[in-house]
Amino acid sequence: MSELFNICQLYSAWAKGTVLYTRWAALCGIGYPELMVLYSLKTRTDLTQRQITEEVGLVKATVNTVIRDLKNRGLIILEPSRHDKREKFVFLTEKGKKYTEEIIKPLLEAEERISRKIGNDRMEQTIETMELFNLLFEKELKQRIESE
Repeated sequence: MSELFNICQLYSAWAKGTVLYTRWAALCGIGYPELMVLYSLKTRTDLTQRQITEEVGLVKATVNTVIRDLKNRGLIILEPSRHDKREKFVFLTEKGKKYTEEIIKPLLEAEERISRKIGNDRMEQTIETMELFNLLFEKELKQRIESE
């Protein structure tokens, strides 16, 4: 197989995964961006808006819109960083924890079942491969930006 074919297959698999998560979100009555923000808040701690943006791969404006909506609904609170008052940490409220549990817990359980079927070694190999691809792609982007 050619490298181009492999790259196309990789992108196709990644895109299909995004579509599946979008469909999961729709079943929960929310959009994909909200699902990803809630997923981050459920699976990580002490996240800033910037960290959430980096983790979920969405543009800053989209994450900020989701964060503002969740705050208005009483699902999260924002606390300024002690080191940089412009940076805010995002925390789930009790109401937010219950809401997130209803949406994210079944998703995590499905992911765990899938992961067990695939096996730990293959999951670790997939993660390492994607991280390496992203690192190398980031270098390619940086080189392209510097050459322009």
